Amino acid sequence: MKRIVLLVLTMLSILFSATCFAHTMPESEMFLRGIGPKTTLAQVKTVYGEPVSKDEFKGEGVRVVTYVYGPLFKVFGRTYAEDISPDEKLTVVGYMVKDKNITTPSGFSVGMPYQAVVKKFGSGEKFKDYNGRIGYIYGFNNDVKTLTFYVDKEDKISEINLGTDF
Repeated sequence: MKRIVLLVLTMLSILFSATCFAHTMPESEMFLRGIGPKTTLAQVKTVYGEPVSKDEFKGEGVRVVTYVYGPLFKVFGRTYAEDISPDEKLTVVGYMVKDKNITTPSGFSVGMPYQAVVKKFGSGEKFKDYNGRIGYIYGFNNDVKTLTFYVDKEDKISEINLGTDF
């Protein structure tokens, strides 16, 4: 019986360590010019200026404000639906980048080969989204925060997304 328990514990340890060390990307890679999880939309304006437009969604218990800097760059702030704080106080929970001039701290941008990311940090978890796009997701804090690199047919980065929970 002791051998079985020991075997099960060893297998679980190997499984969890393989999951934890699947990539070496640091959380700092999620920040674009200092903008990332737990920063505010006010800080976004300080770095990127006034957005071209702003979208707001309220429903299902959340309020989401999107700062649109054009079709190639958007930043999302979120709070609870009842929260009536000014937009600038909302916490950044995500962004969508298709602009090749916006880079991660390591210099990754749209148009670069995804293999450059793999070479530096290892592979992300490959998936196909509901539109059939291929992406590689890097999870942090038990996947509460994720950085996703979508790729085109040539395996070049076509979009970079940050996603976080509250």
